[in-house]
Amino acid sequence: MKKLAILAVLACMVFGFAASASAVDLDAKGQFQFQMNFMDNPDFLSNKDGGTNEDDLNFWFRARTEFRFIANENLWAVLYTEYKNRVGTGHVNTSTNDNDDGLYVKRAYLQYRFPGTEVLTSAGIMSINMPGAVTGSMVLGDADLGAFMVETPITDEIAIAGAFIRYADDNQNDATDATSKDELDIFYAAMPITLDGISATPYFAYAIVGQNVANVPSGLLAPNVSALTKNEYAWWLGTSFNMDMFDPIVFAADAVYGSVDGDVKQNDRSGFLFDASLAYTGLDFVKPVLKFAYTTGEDDNTSNGSERLPIVSDDFDLGTYYLGASSLTSADLGKNPLGFWALGLSFDNISFFEKLTHKLAFTYIQGTNDKDLIKNVGAANIADATITADGNFLTTKDHVFAIDFNTNYQIYDELAAIVEFGYADVDLDKGTWENFRGTIKDKQDPNFKLALGLVYKF
Repeated sequence: MKKLAILAVLACMVFGFAASASAVDLDAKGQFQFQMNFMDNPDFLSNKDGGTNEDDLNFWFRARTEFRFIANENLWAVLYTEYKNRVGTGHVNTSTNDNDDGLYVKRAYLQYRFPGTEVLTSAGIMSINMPGAVTGSMVLGDADLGAFMVETPITDEIAIAGAFIRYADDNQNDATDATSKDELDIFYAAMPITLDGISATPYFAYAIVGQNVANVPSGLLAPNVSALTKNEYAWWLGTSFNMDMFDPIVFAADAVYGSVDGDVKQNDRSGFLFDASLAYTGLDFVKPVLKFAYTTGEDDNTSNGSERLPIVSDDFDLGTYYLGASSLTSADLGKNPLGFWALGLSFDNISFFEKLTHKLAFTYIQGTNDKDLIKNVGAANIADATITADGNFLTTKDHVFAIDFNTNYQIYDELAAIVEFGYADVDLDKGTWENFRGTIKDKQDPNFKLALGLVYKF
């Protein structure tokens, strides 16, 4: 009954909006998908070697529907709902967390152009993505957050955009000192530039991290962050870059530097990311892509803060399921080994038969974090939860090799059958990790997944 009640309320809202304003056009699009995920050894250890006794086989269903209420070409609003459920739970929860089961409003925002201009204003809960040319943003990508954004073209080649983004505000009323300064706010500015054969989007972001924010993103913190005594301040300066003037050879790159100024040096954090891709698009049956990425890693000292790029919410995949490249729900290993360099070669859009395409990717990932941080400092002196002995944190002595093979068959133009296979093998140095907390010591087992899904887009 609870499921039916929720659906009925949502339907009444949608049809009520449409009926209350006959001049508004209602446009709907979305995606429904059902899938099976089989994953083994997510911590790179089999059960017999002391690994997690995980549930290997899971079934998922997800439905996303975007309703667009259009008054005219200069004014519209969007209501984006999502239902997500791991089949077999036997219940539905209302939730605002994309990782949870349930039916909820994922995004809700309005957009309008100021009369007589091209100035576009957006306000509400929307998808926030900082620029990324090779893949999604490592700093802030694919995050549904409250924001107020204004963007406008200046010339045919140059535009500007600015936004205020509220990531967190724990309490509506700050009754005590303990509940004040509980906001995490981000101010963002970008300047998209488009020339003949070249485009780039330089950007700058500045964040105020309140000292009493309950859940600061772990990627913003230093390995041994101490309790904050005052607000922290973070900033990022970066750009994305695309060049297709030599088509069919296409080059893309991203570079970003970020820094967090903490109340004490131990809480500081700063780092750099660079990635690049080179693709050849002149073949009908395949698109080869060479990719490279580098991010700075930790040194062997935790008292001087962190040397990794501060991140709020990353959407970085580089084409491998180890980093999170699946097109299906919860079918990623989803590691984020910040402090690494990677080299990948993929063959995209392989097609010898109509409606059938494949992708084959090989990726090598090596750590850039100092091995002595783990070997000499020791687990007892490292508070960062992202430094773990499960293949998520890689030192200069550790590496991962990953293979992905994905297939897409278009049954209809709107309906696809997808099969994804992923394999990742980690090699952690025994001498580095043998005294660290966790399960991996002298044995690692390959990790792999098999995901099968049906995706209907309309």
